[in-house]
Amino acid sequence: MKKENDNKYAQITTEQCKQILQKLVQINTCQPEGNEGKLADVILEMLPENIVYKKINHSKTRASLIIKVNGETEEGGIAFVGHMDTVACGDYSQWSYPPHDAIVKGDILYGRGSADMKGGDAAMILALKWMLETKKRPKKSIYFCFTADEESKGSGIRGILEDGMVNKVDEIIICEPSDEKIGTCEKGAFWLKITVQGKQSHASRPDLGINAVEYVEKLVAELKEQVETGEVHPILGTTTASVTKLCGGIMTNIIPPTAEAELDIRTVPGISHEHILKCTEEIADRFRKEIPGIQITIEVMNDRPALETSKDSPLVKQIMKTAQMVGISTEDKGHYFYTDASQIIPEISVPFVIAGPGDDALAHCINEHISLESVRRYAKLYQKYLEKYYL
Repeated sequence: MKKENDNKYAQITTEQCKQILQKLVQINTCQPEGNEGKLADVILEMLPENIVYKKINHSKTRASLIIKVNGETEEGGIAFVGHMDTVACGDYSQWSYPPHDAIVKGDILYGRGSADMKGGDAAMILALKWMLETKKRPKKSIYFCFTADEESKGSGIRGILEDGMVNKVDEIIICEPSDEKIGTCEKGAFWLKITVQGKQSHASRPDLGINAVEYVEKLVAELKEQVETGEVHPILGTTTASVTKLCGGIMTNIIPPTAEAELDIRTVPGISHEHILKCTEEIADRFRKEIPGIQITIEVMNDRPALETSKDSPLVKQIMKTAQMVGISTEDKGHYFYTDASQIIPEISVPFVIAGPGDDALAHCINEHISLESVRRYAKLYQKYLEKYYL
């Protein structure tokens, strides 16, 4: 891997990364409150007053932000996307440092959201500041999108889609943590809630009842066997189906009349969620025919498709070449979790990559942290990519 040695990019320092990232982490944007509107204002305060931007309000406290660098043409361009919200901190006593103090020890900054993904937001801001300081008009417009609510329902990226400002871009970089690699694919998420209504009876007479717990377990086991024996992806492996919630029962000596299971199914590219739902319905229909009186309902709680960008696309080839220049690995990388890409890419159908500072394995963890050098390196990646292909 070629080491970075271009002095033109030496102006981005780890101290700059530290100053920006500390400001971001010190704003509590934990779900479910979010409070991204306040963070959007903090980002705007870091930038010149005459920038072109749009703040999209989702509620009194929640907002997303689009900052635009006007190009010579309105057609095409590139969007950098990063979310501002974080998951909750959990038990504060388990953290080595308060999660919103943004404590730095050596090269490492600790705090909730440092890796997922305010480190990526900081790298975006540094690239944006550089872009504005050049005072050069890019060939095509460049968009920096800071979204709300990525960790839940995605109201931020949906709001940006509905606004339409970025819907004609040619390519998107999702600045999520990618462990010093460039991601070209992500798993889909298909969440199902299966509810079984049986018949209550005394547990000494199970023949008089319909045990909802047992039947929901049987249905889920059969579905898992079908789902997990499918196509193998060269980077992401196989589709997985995990039972993440199981409820049922009243007392030990009562046959349970109701039961509910929730499944988190993570699919690989090429697997149809519609097909999985059809398989689930077919199993349920068979149970309904075999067990008179049983009732089964199936609810789709989340539906985000698996995504992949071809390695032959210009974006992937160009970003990989740029990554080599700044010391970032070009090893194959895929993400097992979904990103804002899962809602925007199916709508506008453009190439995307997932490329941001930090280790994705630290996302949502106690003592979440990030290397400031990683933030600096990705800021330089974005900067160099823009200079090479947009200026």
